[in-house]
Amino acid sequence: MPYMQSLPRKLMMIIYQCAWHLIAPFALIRLWLKGRKEPNYRQNISERFGFYPKVIAFQDPIWLHAVSVGETRAATPFILKLLEQGQRVLLTHMTPTGRKLGSEIFQDAIAAKQLMQVYLPYDFCWPVGRFYRYFRPRLGLLMETEVWPYLILFAKQKNMPIYLINGRLSERSARRFAHLEGFSRDVFQSFTEILAQTPGDAKRYQAFTKKPVRITGNLKFDVHLDRNLVQLGAAWKKSHWPNRVTICAASTRDGEESLILKAWQQVDKTQNPLLMIVPRHMQRLDEVVASLQSQQLRYELRSQLHRARIIDVDVLIGDTMGEMAAYLESSDVVVMGGTLQGTGGQNLIEPCSLGKPVILGPSTYNFAQVSHDALQLGAALSLGLDPDVAENILTDQLAQYLNQLISEPEKRLSMSIQGLQFSKDHQGATRQTLEILGL
Repeated sequence: MPYMQSLPRKLMMIIYQCAWHLIAPFALIRLWLKGRKEPNYRQNISERFGFYPKVIAFQDPIWLHAVSVGETRAATPFILKLLEQGQRVLLTHMTPTGRKLGSEIFQDAIAAKQLMQVYLPYDFCWPVGRFYRYFRPRLGLLMETEVWPYLILFAKQKNMPIYLINGRLSERSARRFAHLEGFSRDVFQSFTEILAQTPGDAKRYQAFTKKPVRITGNLKFDVHLDRNLVQLGAAWKKSHWPNRVTICAASTRDGEESLILKAWQQVDKTQNPLLMIVPRHMQRLDEVVASLQSQQLRYELRSQLHRARIIDVDVLIGDTMGEMAAYLESSDVVVMGGTLQGTGGQNLIEPCSLGKPVILGPSTYNFAQVSHDALQLGAALSLGLDPDVAENILTDQLAQYLNQLISEPEKRLSMSIQGLQFSKDHQGATRQTLEILGL
């Protein structure tokens, strides 16, 4: 059992480990059930329990954990720098989508056996022990919000440096950690160092550790979008809807499409604007289509985009994975998904880096400082900060902003310039992180 500072905290760890042993069978069942819609969840399940192919020896790497797509993309410039130095990199994930993206980005390094991908094991004793014994990483890097108590405490016990990089801690999460303050202190104190995105994040982390927390900025600002996808989006716009102001509802969650469509009903259609809906989870595609059909809206699927020009279509549905940069580039305004409901928002850095005006809902706690800075600079507009605002007020405000941005090209241009400047001003986190780590 990893070192804990007091008997009550040792008991807490024992309870935590017992809980993992109890839920492990249900986690396995959940993976299998999710595999009905996403078959990749049924692959490499043994890795989640610390079993890896013995024929592949990959020891003494720098280990970086990027839980899913967003973290993998954010870590890309950082990992590329490590690979340029000739470092061996072990890249772990929790989701098949994150793993798939990593395999596409780093396919050359994987082929050269300089980078290896596996799933991070579940956070109880014997899978974690097997993971460390098999790979023997010389340095561990956890991205953003990934705080796994046993994994971290075990690393400290083995004297392996382990860092939290690009750290993000919302007020909501901080309150949860505070309920088990002593236990949380042991965990956060076990990090070699915590590198936070913003002063607010650093302050919240500092409540759980005596070690200084450094502010390095957000790695996501250093991500360069795929040039081919950006060019593809520009080609769509030029070929299919050249003279239509396009609103992209990006990475929408369950329930958000209905709010957006209610606002869309209030939008002035005299200029023939185009609404583009890109759900975050493609499993919900049928729901989105049904919602459009119920409102008798004419739609086209991106996968079926074959006509030279889209004139008589109200909505374009983004039903393809991995093309978000193209969807953003082909739009004139972006409504940020995840912000209209209480899910904390999605990454607004990408549309800002392309000079796209952004509209944010009231739920932005996953990107609180970034959202605040974008609003202050004039790169984004906010529907308010009250997550419990009445639906009709939310949709009315959204409709008002959409009408304004559709009818006022000078407003879009002003916000575009500010978005580009905002993105440029916040770059440099990759360099700072590498310097602190001595890499």
